[in-house]
Formats: sequence, structure tokens, C-alpha cells
Amino acid sequence: MPPVTSSSDVDRDASNTTEVPLPYAQEGFCPALLEDVANEMAARLALSEAELIERGPWRGWIALLGPLEIHGSPRRAILLHAHGAGAGRETNFHQQFGAACACEGMAWLAFDFGYLVQMRREGKRRPPPRMPGLIDEMAQWCEALVPCLAVLEHVPLLVGGKSMGSRVASHLMQSLAGSMPGRCLVRSPIGWYALGYPFHPMGKPEKLRVAHLPELEAPGLVCQGTRDPFGTQEEVRGYSLSERITLHWLPDGEHDFKPRRTSGETQARLIASAANALAHHPALG
Repeated sequence: MPPVTSSSDVDRDASNTTEVPLPYAQEGFCPALLEDVANEMAARLALSEAELIERGPWRGWIALLGPLEIHGSPRRAILLHAHGAGAGRETNFHQQFGAACACEGMAWLAFDFGYLVQMRREGKRRPPPRMPGLIDEMAQWCEALVPCLAVLEHVPLLVGGKSMGSRVASHLMQSLAGSMPGRCLVRSPIGWYALGYPFHPMGKPEKLRVAHLPELEAPGLVCQGTRDPFGTQEEVRGYSLSERITLHWLPDGEHDFKPRRTSGETQARLIASAANALAHHPALG
């Protein structure tokens, strides 16, 4: 398999090492092979809910790819999850969402893009690469994981993520529908999902990121806070979206699903609502 391509050689090299860098080593990531991912997924399929809680998340560092974290069990679906632009799967939001997916009988597989690995190693903020590089990275994760999930071929695969990660997933689905040049996935995702889709940059509603959304044929689920500054409920109502995209609105939620105290809602309940909606994704039947 070719090395991951990103915005620069530095980004690529950040993930290609077999040695687990800081802070990942401190978070419990250990060197792992794709075979280890397959074994872990098979083991999780046989565990009860109580045993899964006791087992906790699996964290492996895969050379040529980078960090992968697994929550839950592949009983209902497998989710390949990408993070937002500024923070990865280590945040409280992602950890809560991974746990919520586990409660819904889904396996949540979260990875970090190469630029974020480099950013965390250096302790300095870095901008993400352009969209084509991110799409290529997510496609390579799909290519790498599909063979080791062969024993779970009956379990549907979805791609998605938080904010920027969901945008990457939507573009990947569009690329796959157009037979991505030079790339052939043995097993393609059957749909995509978004946790807070960035319909436009914050404070710039005129700069829309929706040009490809009306043409998407793959089923999509967008879980969006009604007060999300990257696309409020009122704003999104005016967009032309594919009929295959389902909107799940989270009352009073912002971009990270946090509501106001006066709403009577909590972030935890809204995260659980998003996970439950994902367990009933239109692509799952």
C-alpha cells in the first residue's frame, strides 16, 4: 500500500513511522498491524455490552496510516470517523460520541489525519491540507481497513465525521460514485454522515460549501444543531440539497451540540440523539 499523501512530506512522515509518538503513546496507543484490527473487531462482536464497557476503547498505531481508535461492536454498522479541522478524536465530544455509538450497537473507528498528527506532535496549530489530500487519506483508510473487515462483510460500512471530517466524507462518496481515478475499493461505504456539517465558514454565510450536495446519490445523514454557526436550521432550509440527505435537528445545539442552559437540553442528550439517529441511518434500511 502506498504511503499516505497529505499536504506535505512532513504530514506524511508524521504517520508513516512505526514508533508511537507523543502524545499518542501517553494516550495508550501501541504499535499495531491491520491484522490486529481484524482480531479486535472479531473479538468485540462476541462481547456483551457489559464486557465491552469493561474492555474499553482499543487504540493502535498503524504504520503508513497513523492512529486508530475503536469503540463499540460491529453488530449494526461500522463507522469510519474523521475529526474536525482543529482537534481530533481525543476531545470530550468525540469520546462521548464513540461511547454513544457503542450503546447503539455500532463500531466507531476514528482516525487522525496526518496534519493533525504533526500538529499534536509539535504542539503547534497547523491548517489542514486542501480537500483533495484529505479525501485521499480517508480513501486510503478505507482501502486498508476493508480487507481486515472481510469476516464482517455483512455489516454495513458508513463514512463520516465531525465538521470538516464530514465534508471530506461527503466528497469521498461523490468521488467513489464517479469511479475515483486510480482507486478501486473492494467494498465501498454505503452512505455517509455528518456531525455538524460546515455549510459555510463561521460568520461568512455567503461562502457556501454546498455545490456538490445537490448531486450526491449516496444516502447521507446530517445531525445539526439548530443554532450551529456553520449552518443554522433557518439557513439550511434555504439550501438545495440532495433528496438522499436526511437532516436530524438537535434542539438549541451549537456546532459541538452544546445547548443553552435555559433550553432544558444537555450536550450529552443531544450527542446520544445523534448516535441514535445514526443507528437508524437511511442506508441501513
